[in-house]
Amino acid sequence: MANGVDPVFGVNLRDLMSDNGVVFNYGNEIDENDDDRFKFDPHANFTDDELLKFINLEISDDEQDEDDDDDDDAGDDRDNDDSKKCKATLLPGLNFDKIKEKISNLCDDGKIKKLILQRGVGNIIPENSLVTVKYSGYLEGQDSPFDSTYHRNSVSYFRLSDGELILGLDLSIQSMRKHEVSLFLINPDLAYGEIGCWPTIPGNSEVMFIVQLIDYNDNSEIDDFNLLDPGNRKVFLKIEKSIKQLLITGANNYQRGQVKFAINDYKRAIDRLENSHLDNDEEEKRYNCLLSRAYQNLAVCYNKENKLRKACIACNNVTNKTAKTYFHFGRALIKMGEFQEAIAKLNLGLKIDPHNKEMTKELDLADKLQRWNLIIQQNIQSSCSNMAKLSSDAKNKEYRKIASELCDNFINNNNIMRGPFPNEIDPMLRDIIRKIALLKGIKVTSIEKDGEINFYLEKSNYQ
Repeated sequence: MANGVDPVFGVNLRDLMSDNGVVFNYGNEIDENDDDRFKFDPHANFTDDELLKFINLEISDDEQDEDDDDDDDAGDDRDNDDSKKCKATLLPGLNFDKIKEKISNLCDDGKIKKLILQRGVGNIIPENSLVTVKYSGYLEGQDSPFDSTYHRNSVSYFRLSDGELILGLDLSIQSMRKHEVSLFLINPDLAYGEIGCWPTIPGNSEVMFIVQLIDYNDNSEIDDFNLLDPGNRKVFLKIEKSIKQLLITGANNYQRGQVKFAINDYKRAIDRLENSHLDNDEEEKRYNCLLSRAYQNLAVCYNKENKLRKACIACNNVTNKTAKTYFHFGRALIKMGEFQEAIAKLNLGLKIDPHNKEMTKELDLADKLQRWNLIIQQNIQSSCSNMAKLSSDAKNKEYRKIASELCDNFINNNNIMRGPFPNEIDPMLRDIIRKIALLKGIKVTSIEKDGEINFYLEKSNYQ
């Protein structure tokens, strides 16, 4: 299904690159649940002139004459002459021809041109990097960007060489170093082509991007794993770097909201670790550290996805348990309605980190929910006893009220995905609870625990 975009508030690169296309809506039809990272703030007061001044892009006619003699050598060393900052003011209404006089070719065919505004550090980044960038995209003759992270006061994350960006911008960023700020002019053939992206970007439009490369994640060590022969893929010393890189990639994916990708990264790291061979005690120590990090971060991801049983299994598999491990263990157990066990795990976390305010807050929540659940069970059991002598019709009517209230309270409690209800109640009430729950989209399950059957209400997205 195509993404709906209001062009008054701007569009972003992910919308324009989407395989599903873009539907332009005029008006305020904005989904309040959209990721704030990709919302264009209509109240931003950051003008194009201020943005260009902020990144030290200043071009003037006065300096043109001084640089005319150097034009022939402009393409020889883009890291030298291009890194000099110009000193005048860019007038509203971008003139690409004027900018080209101060800029050199990045590609031999001249379809990408580059001007370094601020030097970066280190080497040019690998072509498959996960990059963190700020950027603004402009059309000629306009002094407001068609897309800008500066307006959104945010950063964006992209995987290079993965089709997430227009080819020209992807290749442009591949020429950068960490902390570099550069301007790129991109030919329509490497941008939005003959068709463009109506109505924001006309066909055959040359585009200008100003890009700030904040950080990047190099996946070369991960790829190196696949270059190892099968025997070496099980040698801990040979795969240790790739494991560390997978953990970094997983953390980056989690931060950018790609939790399922992060889960895959951590599971791959765990699988490689658990199939590796150790040669000495020092390797075993590093192995346990990496495996614990992977399982602990996997538990965080599972909690985020409400895969609570898997979160508990991951926490159990952490060898070097920390306060963070017990915190997420307790959080998963709370959502599962296992309040007593949650309290026990959170208390273990407090022993490690007695001043952890988040742990204390979670412990208070577990205690509150346990007491709340006990009161509900006592009230239901008491009601069953008081109605023992009523007729079946009268019981049915009262039991339906009890069941409906129980289900509604469960639905409205955002702290739990699963909740227990009393075992020792009239079977007629239990059947009514099942029926009311089914009508309200709640599952009723039974689990054998400590030799007896326990009944639970489960929300539809409980896993």
